[in-house]
Amino acid sequence: MSLSIDRLYKQDENKYKLELLAGRQGLSHDVAWVQVMEDADYGTFLRPHAFIFTTGLASHGDPHWLEAFVDALLAADAAGLVVNTGKYLLASDITDALKDRCDAAAFPLFTLPWEVRLADITQSFLSSLFLTHREEYRAITAWKEFLFGVQGSSVLTELALTGWKEEGPYTALVLAGADADASFLADSKSFLNGLGQPYFIFPYKDTVVLLLQGELPAALVAWLKGHEQLVTGQGVTAPDLKALPDSCRQGQQALIWGRLHQQSWCYFGALGAYALFFSQPDDQVLHVLHDRALGALLAYDEGHQSSLYETLEAYLCHDGSLKGTAAQLYTHRNTVAYRIHKAEKLIPYDLNDWEQRFTVFLACHIHRYFEILKNDH
Repeated sequence: MSLSIDRLYKQDENKYKLELLAGRQGLSHDVAWVQVMEDADYGTFLRPHAFIFTTGLASHGDPHWLEAFVDALLAADAAGLVVNTGKYLLASDITDALKDRCDAAAFPLFTLPWEVRLADITQSFLSSLFLTHREEYRAITAWKEFLFGVQGSSVLTELALTGWKEEGPYTALVLAGADADASFLADSKSFLNGLGQPYFIFPYKDTVVLLLQGELPAALVAWLKGHEQLVTGQGVTAPDLKALPDSCRQGQQALIWGRLHQQSWCYFGALGAYALFFSQPDDQVLHVLHDRALGALLAYDEGHQSSLYETLEAYLCHDGSLKGTAAQLYTHRNTVAYRIHKAEKLIPYDLNDWEQRFTVFLACHIHRYFEILKNDH
């Protein structure tokens, strides 16, 4: 949920007579605060994505004052600027060069007639901002209940009131690792507003959850991948709203995998057998298979500080090749053969039977899956 400059500009049919002079491409900017500011030096104290109003009181006839003021706002990552013209600054003080600068920076620049009182328009905009924040808080509460807790009809009704209908498709992304703070959220909202696709984004624990109505846009993928430290887990597309909690959990699980394997983007549907493991409602069946196949072997390794499991896993990955296993482990072939012979006595399966070998190989993957979960926690 976002309050963009475009929404503020158009609300109440623009009754405050704002005129957009430049920076139209930035109308999608998310507004985090509305503030009157007269001193460019105050820019270092601004919150990111603040929508600024000025009368030019401190300009004192300096023809370059407004340019320096805009530079300070751009450095502070402000959302846009409204110049209250008519007394300290005139419309003619806004040069073509300044308009070009704002266009290039996608920085919305407006004028406001002097007869419009700043107190009226800023109060109106702040009221809209407070209402948006209140609605967003309610929506975040509803989404957290729906995705991670209760999924009753009352929650669905609450979500329907914010425009989220039962019919899909829906996409869930879970993000972590790069500026997952208020600034990142505001930047994300600004970008998403520009896409024109319904979305909801909110922080959850040490991650950010992003929900989209519809398929995943390529432009969004490129934008997220442009954040170097960001790791994204993508769930399978949900056909309807009721399936979205599953998609969100898949996004969380894909994020775990991506973090472990240092992948910036991980799609749950590409996890192969691990997608089946992650999809289990509980791990009881996996534990039974794992413990039956590998329990004695792992206990032996722990008690003797040996590496039979490592050797066995490599041996299975190389389809029973002693040479390939030895090369991977930098170990002599005879040593590998000795370890495999010893491992075969500790597992209740015959490695010469392909079906039984597959069961052991599957148990090794389950073991790796358990290690992923342990490392994540």
